[in-house]
Amino acid sequence: MVAAAAVLALAAACSPRFDWREHRQPEAGYVVALPDRPQTTVREIAFAHPGGPVRAEMTMLSTGVGASLFAVGSVRLPPFAVDSPAALDATLAWFRDGLLRNVQANEAAPGDDGKPAGLGARTLRAAQSFSAAGTTGSGRPARLAVRLYVVDDRLFQLVALGAEGEIPPQALETFFDSFRLTP
Repeated sequence: MVAAAAVLALAAACSPRFDWREHRQPEAGYVVALPDRPQTTVREIAFAHPGGPVRAEMTMLSTGVGASLFAVGSVRLPPFAVDSPAALDATLAWFRDGLLRNVQANEAAPGDDGKPAGLGARTLRAAQSFSAAGTTGSGRPARLAVRLYVVDDRLFQLVALGAEGEIPPQALETFFDSFRLTP
């Protein structure tokens, strides 16, 4: 009996605790729930696009809990990167392929694309959802779950990454379903 209680206490201590809190990003125009206090970073992205070179600043709001990472990136794209289905495909491919490389995955399983809440009069130009199995930087098996939205000229990248089995389905649902656009 005592041994069973000790095992349960140890398992509870090793499990990440998701303390969801709503975070607003008025400059980027969204609200999302994250399981801990996030940090904000800005980084320059640059890539070759069929319409011309893309250089832009991506703002990332991210937090880690245990072996898990939750992040939302937003970037304003040049018109040529979103003005046609072919341009959108090339833009989404660059972001998707980069995320897959980060976890050393070759394939992505498509998910439910849906659309973000709070769209209003804005134009949803593209939505893409996928997951992949890969490895973390330390070589542990990992799961990646992603949603990409292009709304007007802005791309939103929602990413959940964790060691295999570390992010329960309810946590993914809470994270992705909490994302909504604001006026």
